[in-house]
Amino acid sequence: MNGRMGIERRIFFLMLLTGLACFAAFEAVSFLGMYDVQEHAIESGREMGTSASAFAEEITDEQAKKRFALMAEEKARGVNNEIGRLREDANLLAKTMTQILTRRELYLPRELPLGGEVPIRSKEPYLFFIPALRESGGIADVLPEAQIAANAADNLALWTQSYDDGYEMTCFYASERGYVISADVMAEGKEFVEFFDTWYSPSFDPRERPWYQEIKATGRSVFTDVYVGVEGYPCISCVAPYYDENGFAGMAGISNNIATLYRQISINTIGDRGVNFILNEKGEVILSSEKEGLLAASATPKDFQKYGETSLALEAACMTRGLSDVARITLGGRDYYLAYAPIPDVGWSFGTLIERDVVVQPARDAKSYLLSRAEDFSASLQSFFWDNFLRTAALLMALLAALFFVSRKISDRFVRPILALTAGVREISGGNLDKKLDVKTGDEIETLADSFNQMTDELKSYIENLAKTTAENERIETELSVAARIQAGILPKKLPARSEFDLFASMEPAKEVGGDFYDYYFLDENHLMVTVADVSDKGMPAALFMVVAKTLLKDCALTFGSGEKLPVGAKAAHPAPAPTLSHPWLSETVAQTNDRLAEANDEGMFVTVFTGVLDVGTGEFVYVNAGHNPPLVRRNGTVDFLPTAQSPMLGVMEGLHFPVERLTLSPGDMLFLYTDGVTEAMNEKREIFTGERLHAALSAQPTGKTAEEILAAVRGAVDAHANGAEPSDDVTMLGLVYKGI
Repeated sequence: MNGRMGIERRIFFLMLLTGLACFAAFEAVSFLGMYDVQEHAIESGREMGTSASAFAEEITDEQAKKRFALMAEEKARGVNNEIGRLREDANLLAKTMTQILTRRELYLPRELPLGGEVPIRSKEPYLFFIPALRESGGIADVLPEAQIAANAADNLALWTQSYDDGYEMTCFYASERGYVISADVMAEGKEFVEFFDTWYSPSFDPRERPWYQEIKATGRSVFTDVYVGVEGYPCISCVAPYYDENGFAGMAGISNNIATLYRQISINTIGDRGVNFILNEKGEVILSSEKEGLLAASATPKDFQKYGETSLALEAACMTRGLSDVARITLGGRDYYLAYAPIPDVGWSFGTLIERDVVVQPARDAKSYLLSRAEDFSASLQSFFWDNFLRTAALLMALLAALFFVSRKISDRFVRPILALTAGVREISGGNLDKKLDVKTGDEIETLADSFNQMTDELKSYIENLAKTTAENERIETELSVAARIQAGILPKKLPARSEFDLFASMEPAKEVGGDFYDYYFLDENHLMVTVADVSDKGMPAALFMVVAKTLLKDCALTFGSGEKLPVGAKAAHPAPAPTLSHPWLSETVAQTNDRLAEANDEGMFVTVFTGVLDVGTGEFVYVNAGHNPPLVRRNGTVDFLPTAQSPMLGVMEGLHFPVERLTLSPGDMLFLYTDGVTEAMNEKREIFTGERLHAALSAQPTGKTAEEILAAVRGAVDAHANGAEPSDDVTMLGLVYKGI
């Protein structure tokens, strides 16, 4: 009770004293200010108008710079996005043609209409032979390749269909052998492609263009300068190289009407007084919203870095270096703002120029208006202060009287629920989570009490759930740890040292347990069976399926391959025939494993398997590749991929056939088996390791290294590419170096 009364008194006296202090301060300031108002009113009004107008002009200047900078960056970004789209599309077209020409056996010849000989509709792919090829009579020699390359026509059609009608552009392939595959998007109102006389001139040869020679030499995609094409419109092209099995084979490109960039830069932000333009890396205006004048694009452009106006020349030099800024320059004795930002994909720079007077004129008009209003304000200021002082004094007196009578009720109503809330919270903090606060004030204090009640309920529930969750998590972590140790124990241990070969394998799961596995064991004294496999999932389901697949495959191998399961070196009374190149036992082993996996595979899982048997005496290696990654074989310092798997994966369906393939290893040759966790390891940029990098890493290993050392080096290359990124799949490798007898 004493505490409540103490708070109530404090609130009452605080409210009363605050009111009296405010009243006294206001009256003192009013009386003192009243004598100074008349003397300083006019002077203060003029100073206020002058300061406000100067401030307005300064703010206008700063805001204009920020706005121009944002506009320049936005328009530069828009142009750069259009340019970037060209580069990305050109690289994708080149990648498609490279895939076709390096794997021709997968494609059938395809006929395309011949440009210039039959009507070609807009967006329709066609084939064209350059005049030099026609005159040499070599069309028949290149026609088979051109018909295979014509399979890329679907890509050209897809790209051209992504552009709106009337958007003039061309997607094309220009071959090193003298033929062109193209699809053109014509201007609005033109249904058919127009073939110009220039195309039949002996001088028309894309291979002689400087940019063709540049990408041939550098192997990188490039942008051309703005030029007027044979179609008659100014354009810019992005071209990229493509390759066949012998190396550089031509270029893919997209030629785009520059009118789209005109639309990006032609809209001004302040009336029609600004000039938007694009400067190339040579300091020349190549695009402009002006048709004539200093910054208009010209057939004979000049380098503004050397122009007579010093301020413009300095900023032009900054633009060619790819800088961004908003600067004030002088042209013809007049001040201008110049805002510019880089277009990085092509080394250009976007600029916008506007006269400074246009920007600050509204601020100057405001200055005149403010000065006139300041005179009027000074005249009425004295009367306003007197009237306002009297009204305020009367109002404050009434408020102080009312404050005195209602302060106790207000303070009591305010303090009582706080004390009740404090007592309840103290009991809750003592551990009584069943305590409920009963506060009914209809305001934030009641809301706070309800929140405390809700908090205690949630805290109580949370404590109970936390105990259950903690116990469950500990159980799961323990089981996963045990499962990981069990899985590691299932994989075979290192074989005793043999003089005929050197073998090493490793498996690193992406999660606690994985779906990859490797296996190796002797069928008899001279025949070693090796296996690498990848289950179609990760985690515990894949690990269980992996155990089943490994067990079944080994059981079938020992059953079909050696008759009796004998220890290495033991002699059977009637041994079964050892595997030979003509014996079908390996095919039967894989087929039987597949049938047993598919028989009870309700979850629809499958496993890719590469398994084979090495005759350690002769070096003969028979194998089956059931949907697995093609292994690599190293012979005499040269690394090659074995043929891509032709057999299906295991576990999909019963009754499948798995043909046996063979090769003979010579002393010093090496087999490298792996799962796709190696080639598909990704870094933070989502770039995969790829088979090409694996090939390079294996090729870089010198002869004489052990299988374990080679696998460690390959694993190091994969880790360097991933650069610490979390693995997305299990990584399994097996290396077998054949030494011979």
